[in-house]
Amino acid sequence: MAQKSLNIADNKKVVEELVSTLKDKVLDVKWSGPRRVYVKIAPHSHREFIKWVRDKFPNSSYLVSIDTVDFIDRGEFEIRYKMQIVHNSIKLALIFEMNVPRDYPKVRTITDIVPGAVLYERENYEMFGIIFEGHPNLAKFFLPETWPEGVYPLRKDVNILRKKPKVW
Repeated sequence: MAQKSLNIADNKKVVEELVSTLKDKVLDVKWSGPRRVYVKIAPHSHREFIKWVRDKFPNSSYLVSIDTVDFIDRGEFEIRYKMQIVHNSIKLALIFEMNVPRDYPKVRTITDIVPGAVLYERENYEMFGIIFEGHPNLAKFFLPETWPEGVYPLRKDVNILRKKPKVW
């Protein structure tokens, strides 16, 4: 069966419909090529965007990753939910960017919408201290059990490298 070729207009239609549907929660939209778009979204609105994508494309959308960027100078984290849609002529990467304060980094889990988010959320909890409320098992995954509580190694204000004194 021949696959339809990429139609940039179809990608744009998807983004236009998304923005139109959730316009009060869209802060900015930036295209980074014909297949990738960054959508800056209002705090705590991530579930609505992810649910919209999953409902609209239930068998042809998936979560690629959840990443966090530490903007220590602004006092916030940016959580990026990267989703991919591959449906007929639509080939689109959607990156939803949402800011949360560093001093209270709590957001609701998306594991009830995308079960595969379990490990991504655990990783961001463990490395940055983002608390995903309602997560089924927010426990250590990468770091050893002896790792000190409250020390998140990917935060910019954490210095985990210590120089060992030279022994002559």
